[in-house]
Amino acid sequence: MGDITKNFSKREFECNCGCENNNISETLVNLLQNVRDLTGRSIHITSGIRCKDYNDKIGGVKNSAHVPADLGTGEGEVGHAVDVFISNSSNRFELLEAVFPVGFKRLGIGHNFLHLDIDKRKPQNVGFDYYIKDRKHINLVHRVI
Repeated sequence: MGDITKNFSKREFECNCGCENNNISETLVNLLQNVRDLTGRSIHITSGIRCKDYNDKIGGVKNSAHVPADLGTGEGEVGHAVDVFISNSSNRFELLEAVFPVGFKRLGIGHNFLHLDIDKRKPQNVGFDYYIKDRKHINLVHRVI
């Protein structure tokens, strides 16, 4: 049981460096809960909040949506991104089908994870991958069947 939503707790979103920073956007967590409700599957967060030092250490982008910022949403300084573990291509497909109807408009695809964020400072309706060095954005065309 979660302390933010039915299935998510603040602890799941803590910075991986051990600093215990876990101020994640409740809007983001609610979208994740909607994805979980649609798929009926648990969602394993591999990266939630990142403090600036940890983001720098792992080579994250300068204005990473994982690093808490105030985007004028009324939530204050919170993280606006998560990376979700993907165990196989079927799991990836199922999650991709679920993220669009609930409102995600930015996603990144890695070998074993999906990056999901709601950062309004960045281009919307984009997908990007972590397979190429410069992470070029592509427009996503999708249709939920």
